Order: sequence, then structure tokens, then C-alpha cells
Amino acid sequence: MGRTRISGFLRKRAEDEIQGKMIAHLSRVQLVTKSLMRAVTAWRKGDFSNLEREVGNMSAEENAADKLLSEMWLELTRGTLKTKLRSNILTFIKRADEIANFAKRAGINALILHKVKLSEHIFDDIEKAVEIVNMATEKLAEALSVYRNDIHRTVDITTEISFLEHQVDGLYTRLKSHYFDYSKHNDNFGGLIIFDHAMRDIEKAANAVEDASDVLRSIVISEI
Repeated sequence: MGRTRISGFLRKRAEDEIQGKMIAHLSRVQLVTKSLMRAVTAWRKGDFSNLEREVGNMSAEENAADKLLSEMWLELTRGTLKTKLRSNILTFIKRADEIANFAKRAGINALILHKVKLSEHIFDDIEKAVEIVNMATEKLAEALSVYRNDIHRTVDITTEISFLEHQVDGLYTRLKSHYFDYSKHNDNFGGLIIFDHAMRDIEKAANAVEDASDVLRSIVISEI
């Protein structure tokens, strides 16, 4: 086996291994976005026990994702992948990790606000937003699983993710208009600030999903 073929074999094996670790990392992120949906449902029902449990789950999974991120980061800095691909993968896992970070922060803020009474239409929009974030994260996982074998499917999925992110943007804009409704029922200005942070964190989680999908799109397009 020639030197070029050996190099190509080692590079493919390295790509196989890092893809597996990226999938494992993103699976932890998915658990965080799923817990965020359950946390918001518990918040709406006034179920503090379940809300607290889901936020705890989110923190545990986010910590596990951080550990995997650190391991991949170290491995990639001394690996055999091409420089551009290595840079793109590092960016992808960083953006994917941000999904978990922002989702966890939104959950923590919901926990702080657990006694706050909100109108049903506000909870409707919050639940819809976190459902879309979770849906987009699931699509990101699908794209990650096929990006090396199916370029067209990967591009199609990233386009779907962009569409979902735009939906969250629209919901975030609508939620900001609800700040006036919040002030009608609650005179705690500090609570309004925390509510704003929670809504922004949900929107930032959606942005992070789209950013990660854009990196996958860049990777596959560069291979065409």
C-alpha cells in the first residue's frame, strides 16, 4: 500500500471516529432540548417538582456534553484531519454545545420564574418555540448522520433548519410584545428581566442550531 493510500486510509478512519463522537455529543444536546420542553410544560402546570427535576437533568446532560466537547477539542488539535475540515468540525461542535448551554439557561430562568403567573397565550408561544428548537436539533442530528454520504439530503435538511429558525425568530418577536402583558400581571421588574433572558436564550438556542447546520452545509459543499 502506497504512502498516499495509507494517508487516505488513516484520514478516513479519523473522520469516522470523530463523526461518531460528534453524534454522541449531539445526542447529549438533544436530551437537553427535550428536557427543556418538559420543563416548560411543568412550569405551565405549576409543577415545581418536575420543573426542578428537568432543569437538573439539563444541567447533567449539558455537563456531559461539555466533557465530550473537551475530549474532541483535544483530539482534533493533534489529529490527522485536513486543516479546513478540522476547523469546521471544531466550529460545529462549539455551536452544537451552545444549543445545550442556552437551553439550560432558559430552563434555569424558568425555574426562577416558577411562581410567576403568565397568560395562556404566552405559554402557548413559549411551548411552540421550545418545540421548534427541539425539532431543529433533531434535524441537525439527522444531517450529521448523513453529511459524509448524502450531500443533497444534508443541504435539504439544513434548509429546513433555517426555516425552523425563522419561525422561532417570529415567535421571539411576538413574545417580546407579551412583555406588556407580563407587566399587567406582575409588578416585579426583576422578574421581567429574567423573563426576557429566558426568551432570548430560547432564541439563541435556535440560532446556534442554524449556525451548526450552516457549518455542515459548508463542509459538504466544499466536497462537491
